[in-house]
Amino acid sequence: MVLMDVRDVMRDILGSLRVQFLLLDRSCSSHEASALDFQFRGQLYEDFDYAAFAASVMELVPDKNVIDYRDDFGLHYLVFHGRDTEAGSVFFFGPYLYRAYTEEDFAELLQRHALSDSAIEAIRWYFKRIPVVFDLISWRHLFSTIISRYLANPGMEIRLVRHDRIEMAKEKPSVSLSSIPYTSIEARYEAETKMLDAIRRGDISEATYYQNMFMGYQLDQRVDDPIRNAKDMVIAASAAMRKAVQQAEVHPLYIDSLSGQLLREIEEAENEAQIRALVPRMIRHYCLLVQTYSRERFSRVVRDVLNFVDFHYMEPLSLESLSNKYTVNKNYLSTRFHKEVGMTVTDYINLTRVRRSLKLLSGTTLSMPEIAERCGFSDANYYTRTFRKIHGTTPTEYRKSLQRT
Repeated sequence: MVLMDVRDVMRDILGSLRVQFLLLDRSCSSHEASALDFQFRGQLYEDFDYAAFAASVMELVPDKNVIDYRDDFGLHYLVFHGRDTEAGSVFFFGPYLYRAYTEEDFAELLQRHALSDSAIEAIRWYFKRIPVVFDLISWRHLFSTIISRYLANPGMEIRLVRHDRIEMAKEKPSVSLSSIPYTSIEARYEAETKMLDAIRRGDISEATYYQNMFMGYQLDQRVDDPIRNAKDMVIAASAAMRKAVQQAEVHPLYIDSLSGQLLREIEEAENEAQIRALVPRMIRHYCLLVQTYSRERFSRVVRDVLNFVDFHYMEPLSLESLSNKYTVNKNYLSTRFHKEVGMTVTDYINLTRVRRSLKLLSGTTLSMPEIAERCGFSDANYYTRTFRKIHGTTPTEYRKSLQRT
């Protein structure tokens, strides 16, 4: 369990830096291994053997050590063996660079690999999307600390391995001059798909990782104004996230309320930094919406009851009134609801009402009887007893604790 936690931590750190986290089996196919460079060589060369390429790198890795592998294009990877649940597999963190490449570097790569001039645009675009690690010392210290604990080898070091031999492969007769190679478009859409799937499941960590990977794929500006362009891109991202949340059977009213709030914040942003900062916040809030209000796993009648209670908690509600509304047997509804939700209908009604009261306790000076009435409790004393049962304190004590902080 601890090993999986460490693996998640490494993936999250890499995601924040837009560095790919990849686990390959020793017998991986050429298609699986092509993820190593996002199919870059497959765009330049005919039938490039990615499986052989991956195997040649794996052979260089000591059993309990880590290499900083620098390939023939100057791309770096941290590479080390998996163990326990990942036995027989190899981790690749990358590709990344230690400095941004210039036009002179692109021309040198073209000459060094004996590529035709038609490949320059593909090389230029590809290397401009590769993340750059500027602080080499901090980077190595960070991962030598984490990986050494993961590998249970405190004495391990990260050793630089250079691959200077040019891969012998036949160049394609014509390399696309498009500023956005199709392979990169495929990779971008794959990252976006995985991000949206993680949002649909409410997985903040995984969604953030793939969002950072997705943001690494540069796109041409749609309009001349960079701020307007950034806002339009984030608005489009919000719309896609909204659809993912809808697939998790979250009620449209919740989605509309959040998306409306986010849209206002996007339009009020004054610079690109503020706009970019909204993206991880969007992911977090959409995932929390799924975690709190997803009805995907519930049957239709239970889903209907949950949604009705959520939006009509201030009205008189009971198991009998809800069974009558949805024309189902009272005992059937009670049994089904408890089995799927893990609590009785009455307990859920009370829980929902107490949750709604928290905002009134923190944001208003209303009296306890007034709050009780607004949240659907007919009796203030019953509200207090229910609140204490759920939170271990009274509403009055809860409000005082907020005032002290």
